[in-house]
Amino acid sequence: MKPKVSIVIPVYNGEKSIGISLKSLLEQTDKNFEAIIVDDGSKDKTKDITLEHIKLDSRFKYFFQENAGVSAARNKGTQLATGEFITFLDSDDFYEKTFIEKMVNKIESESADVCYCGYNIVSPNKSKIKKTKFRSKDLLLDYILGRVSIHTTGWMIRKKLIEEFDIKFPEGISWGEDFEFFCEVLSHSKKNTCVKEYLTNYRVEFEENRLSNFSMDKLDKDFISIQRIAEKLDFMNDNIIEKALLSYRLQALLVYRLLLAFQFNVSKEEILNYYEKYKIYLKNNNWNNGIRSVKLNFYKRKLFMKIGELN
Repeated sequence: MKPKVSIVIPVYNGEKSIGISLKSLLEQTDKNFEAIIVDDGSKDKTKDITLEHIKLDSRFKYFFQENAGVSAARNKGTQLATGEFITFLDSDDFYEKTFIEKMVNKIESESADVCYCGYNIVSPNKSKIKKTKFRSKDLLLDYILGRVSIHTTGWMIRKKLIEEFDIKFPEGISWGEDFEFFCEVLSHSKKNTCVKEYLTNYRVEFEENRLSNFSMDKLDKDFISIQRIAEKLDFMNDNIIEKALLSYRLQALLVYRLLLAFQFNVSKEEILNYYEKYKIYLKNNNWNNGIRSVKLNFYKRKLFMKIGELN
């Protein structure tokens, strides 16, 4: 029988976590799925662990590729998928037991192209809900503006939408590929819906290490990512989306990352160089995003004061 849902799982050196992800699939209340595990050139025991699960359950399918990055792995998994719906599960994250059942029921009952749910952030010491508003009417706009918070694992997409518009995760980049992909999906989706529950779990093993990986070149990557999205969505001829991207989201990324540079003791010269490079994009803000715009303007003034103190 053809599976209803294809779960694409990219993995690289995931021997410590892949078992937890696959276990969460075995525990699903809806059993009509296939798991497409794409090993992106792992050097550890990822393959052995995965093959042990395949012996237990034929719904698990393993594919190996030479290291090409997470986007290439997701794209390969999507191409191999045979289900009506696609979801993505990172190898260190896991689903709640009713994820597939509730997401399928919702997307089918409303004949939607896209469905999403909320997620939990799980660290070694605690688990907390990543609070979000559940909206579906103007989801692309809300997603761009940060009004909804959706993790990569929290989406379910009708496969024919991805195929019809040849939507792929951008390869060869190391930043923003998820955001680009889902923006493009939403730009083509005719109807979106959501399950107003927190059904996926994002694992953060070493949060302090993640926070310490700050580098200014991510600002360049943010900028390039926004520019690519603006180009991809240009066909929509939607001034509102363009303003949301360039007048709010881009400014917010620039302001908050430049302020973080002060916290992480980036050199005065490097901060000033990046500020001069991008200050033209900080001049105007003709987009009203409610309280978020109020906060952005507050932090923008704070940034200008700090820059003034450096000169």
